[in-house]
Amino acid sequence: MIRRNLMIAAIAMLAAADSAAVGQWNKPAVSLLPSKATAERRDNVILFRCDALLDNATGSDLTIRSNFSSVFDGLELVVTTPEGKILGQQVSTLHQAPFAPPGREFTLKQGSTKGALIFPIHDLPMEMTSCKVRLTGTLPGSNYRRILSSETLEVKVKQ
Repeated sequence: MIRRNLMIAAIAMLAAADSAAVGQWNKPAVSLLPSKATAERRDNVILFRCDALLDNATGSDLTIRSNFSSVFDGLELVVTTPEGKILGQQVSTLHQAPFAPPGREFTLKQGSTKGALIFPIHDLPMEMTSCKVRLTGTLPGSNYRRILSSETLEVKVKQ
C-alpha cells in the first residue's frame, strides 16, 4: 500500500512539473531580432556592426545588470562560414572599458528596444568574403533566465 501511494505521489509530481514546464514554454518571452549586419575588413580585424532589437513581451520591465553601458551587454556575435562552421565568437563588451563594479542597472522596458552593436574580431580568415552572423546571449542580472538567439544573417565582407 505504501509503495502504491509513493508511486501515485511520484506520478502526480511528474504531471505537475510537466504542466509547469508547458506553461513556462508558452509564456511571453524576450525576442532578439537582428535588423541589419555589416562587415568591413581593416588590416587584421573585421569590424562587424549589427543593429538589433530586443522585444520584451514578458508583461513587465526587466532590470539588467552590467559593468558596461546597456541592456545589450550580455550579447555575443557568432560568425560562421556560409555552410555554418563557427569561425569566431565575441562578446559585445570585449573591446569596452568597464564601469566600476558592482555594475549598473539598465531597464529593458516592455515592447521594443533598438541598439547598435560593434564587434571588432581578430584572426578570421584573410580570404573570407562572406559569412553568416547571429546574436546570442543573456540578460545578465535579470530574472529572465532563457538564452536569447537571433536569426542568422548573411553578410558580405567589404575589403
